[in-house]
Amino acid sequence: MYLGRFSEVYSGGNMNTTAEKKAKLKEKYGRSQEETLRCSEYIIRWWPKETSHRMRIADEVRNQLFLFDLPWDMEQTAEPVTFEGEIDWSYQPGPDPEFIFQMNRHQYWICLGQAYAMTGDEAYAECFASQLVHWIKKNPLTEETKGTTWRTIEAGIRGINWLRAMGYFVDSPAVTDEVFEQFLSCMREHGVYLAACERPFSTKSNWGVMDNNGLFAIAHLLQETGDCPEAGAWIKLAKNRLIRQNWVQILDDGVQWEMSPMYHNEVLKCFLEALQTAAFYDDEFPQEFQDKVKSMVFADRIWQKPDKSQPSGGDSDVTDLRDLLTAGAFWFEDPVLKSGGYDRMDYEGIWNYGICAQVRYEALASCEPESLDCWLSDSGNWYLRSSWQEDADYLHMRCGSLGGGHGHFDKGHLDLVIGGEDVLVDPGRYTYVDGTERRMLKSTKAHNTVTVDSEEYTHCVDSWGVKGLWPAVGGAMSRKGKYGFAECGHLGYIDRGVYVERRVLAVGTRIYVVMDTCYGNGDHTLTQHFHPALNQKVTVRENGFTLEGEKSRAEFFCISGHEGSIVLEEEAFPVSLHYNQIENGTMVSCKKQGNGVFGMMTVIVCSALNENETGAWAEAVPVMSAMAGKPLSSHEADGVRIQDQGHTWLVVNAHVEAGASCEYIGAEGRFGLGRVMAAEDDEEDMTVLKW
Repeated sequence: MYLGRFSEVYSGGNMNTTAEKKAKLKEKYGRSQEETLRCSEYIIRWWPKETSHRMRIADEVRNQLFLFDLPWDMEQTAEPVTFEGEIDWSYQPGPDPEFIFQMNRHQYWICLGQAYAMTGDEAYAECFASQLVHWIKKNPLTEETKGTTWRTIEAGIRGINWLRAMGYFVDSPAVTDEVFEQFLSCMREHGVYLAACERPFSTKSNWGVMDNNGLFAIAHLLQETGDCPEAGAWIKLAKNRLIRQNWVQILDDGVQWEMSPMYHNEVLKCFLEALQTAAFYDDEFPQEFQDKVKSMVFADRIWQKPDKSQPSGGDSDVTDLRDLLTAGAFWFEDPVLKSGGYDRMDYEGIWNYGICAQVRYEALASCEPESLDCWLSDSGNWYLRSSWQEDADYLHMRCGSLGGGHGHFDKGHLDLVIGGEDVLVDPGRYTYVDGTERRMLKSTKAHNTVTVDSEEYTHCVDSWGVKGLWPAVGGAMSRKGKYGFAECGHLGYIDRGVYVERRVLAVGTRIYVVMDTCYGNGDHTLTQHFHPALNQKVTVRENGFTLEGEKSRAEFFCISGHEGSIVLEEEAFPVSLHYNQIENGTMVSCKKQGNGVFGMMTVIVCSALNENETGAWAEAVPVMSAMAGKPLSSHEADGVRIQDQGHTWLVVNAHVEAGASCEYIGAEGRFGLGRVMAAEDDEEDMTVLKW
């Protein structure tokens, strides 16, 4: 093995032998033979699929085949890359450099370690030691490699992954004293580099958290082994940075400001790892820091879909959240978080926290959140659901800030799940390479929301930059018995003289009235865009369309009001559930032209597929002024009658303030003093959802 670059390691004041240093690392990151055996037996029994997946990765890595498909790989790959001879750590198989970055985070070495722990096969340890030394030889820190194998984010992630991987191999004959000393020396180089990399970008970005999580762990180990005189200062530095990043980046509702669940959870993982590192070394983060981390896990619980995944908002994949909720529940001993996690400690949790974690986790009670309606007001996320179970109905509306480069143009976007089955989805991200796919999937049109005059309200400058930073405004949520209500708006079209507002009224969780209003002057076209899930069969009809899945049916009625008409269009549109994977999907658009202030409604009536036809129907009705005894214009209000399963509902949406002829309004003899109101069957008065 090559040992030249770090053969002369720091020794000033270092009284620890290599054996003592190994023992110190093993104390924190390793496990005894008995513990290893019990962990192995546990995961083979309870998590065979996950075990098989990691074993497959370990065997592929031994054969120098690299495919990145672990659940939290930030940029997964779909095509394997094999190196027949020497590994090229800066190899880029196509136009996307993300392969380089994922390759050099070395998460797969942890899979090697777990395979070694389960089998005792020294071939895994030899592979690790060989690849580790080879990487160090071939990847000097230079100005050039700072943009490839030595970006700070990779250095930070790699730091924590190397420590955890070494915990599995530290007792192996393959990890000779020379290999281990070289490992420590390279860790010191990582520390020097990461300590010097603070900049404003780090404070506000997920990068900074990943950088300093690695530095915090590296510094603690090096202080204990005596291999770095600066380690104590680095601990304080990394800790203070993490505290500041936690304070700056996490909104009061627990959401990380970049508005992508994927990166929210990468930051959350780092914070949980930092808490564990602190516990290893009897260090401690302030209570305020810990409370913020807990609020992040609660945000995951609130937005967790019935299939247990995160919404694919912004730059996110469809990823199961149960492992993070399990870790959060275990760490904070919280029953509500456990209700969104696994019933027992998961695969990674057992390796991270030890076999005794299962006993503690199993003893923890589980209870669902108290409310089915949730509004994360700081980030602009609304949730209405029928239950917290896997067969639940779920509506999510998103209307918050952009969230930087990972954010998409999704103000007013809706996700809809019926009976646990996706109906309307966010089409995802696919790639970070600037081009047609990247810009298309970030666009307003790519989301279940509205455009004005077929124009985008924000435009891409490149893969990360935008022009047109228009804020979301307003926002409300209310519940009146069977009726739920959410409202949002944004200034994205103010340069066209238009303010757009979206209101959603829910009758139970199977009927939704999506009400969009254009406030402006002159003639404009308002277009609602809908993206069905991949398994939904789309049938367009004259007044709307039907989505039929494997378990659910949703009837969409596009209501023009008593003035104007709706034009429906269906077109192909891509859907990406995971990075580097893209499939052919469909988009349905509903267009209406109007002048000045005008609105359009889409009524969604949902049912289980095995139910009989419910006779669902929706049509426009005039909104009347009780005082004037005459109908209001469509510039003032719209109304709709909905029929389903022998019931009838009337819904009124007023576009103007209550006053004069618009102060006591309604439809078909039912009236009220509100701007958004509903009445069922023969109810005498309307229920007011918005005054």
